[in-house]
Amino acid sequence: MRLRTFGHTDIGRVRPENEDSFLCDDGLRLYAVADGIGGLPAGKQASELAVRALLDIVQSATPATRAEYLRCLDEVNASVFQLGRALNSRLGIGTTLTVAHFTGPEMRVLHVGDSSLLRLRSGTLEKITVDHTLENEMQERLARGESPLLLLENRQALTRCVGQPPPLVGDYTAHPLQAGDRYVLCSDGISRTGSLRVLEVLVRDSETPEVCVRTLIDHANSRGGFDNATAVVVFVDSLD
Repeated sequence: MRLRTFGHTDIGRVRPENEDSFLCDDGLRLYAVADGIGGLPAGKQASELAVRALLDIVQSATPATRAEYLRCLDEVNASVFQLGRALNSRLGIGTTLTVAHFTGPEMRVLHVGDSSLLRLRSGTLEKITVDHTLENEMQERLARGESPLLLLENRQALTRCVGQPPPLVGDYTAHPLQAGDRYVLCSDGISRTGSLRVLEVLVRDSETPEVCVRTLIDHANSRGGFDNATAVVVFVDSLD
């Protein structure tokens, strides 16, 4: 498999601190973005620990099954939860975490929160992950025939994060790869700055992963830079 990759993070134009972290490990073909939860203390420490713990776990025992990936997520969550108890016993700390692990002909995905994994295939950009927000949870309940009550001002509130008291229910999915695919892992500082069709043009027209990452960050900053902006981009050149 031949991959080209690049990752970068930017503080933006408003926030006093960058609470995003990312992982771009070509040796393990392991890529991740973590975004410290706003409103909680120590967001930077939470996102950094999540990424570092993920790397340590995968380096020591590369997961191969769904159960092993979810066990890995449990261990990452336990590490962040324990740090949260030490730093802020009342509120704790938290972070999103979106992970892509390229193994043979597949990409294994772990996801908690509202960071995103996007895929450009045959010129069309789609979102692979689902945000763990109150709005989406209420829509799922509505689809089941329930009658949820949703306050508009709270619709983007997270319902899950890394660092919450266990057990943590994260999403695990596996996706077959195709030569020519382009993948974008990004914090919501990028994903919420334009529609999928706007971002599609930026990803499709980028000649290299580095150009793609810097273009996405520049776009976020041109829209006000209200949040930290982080992206890791993977181009799948071949599966040989």
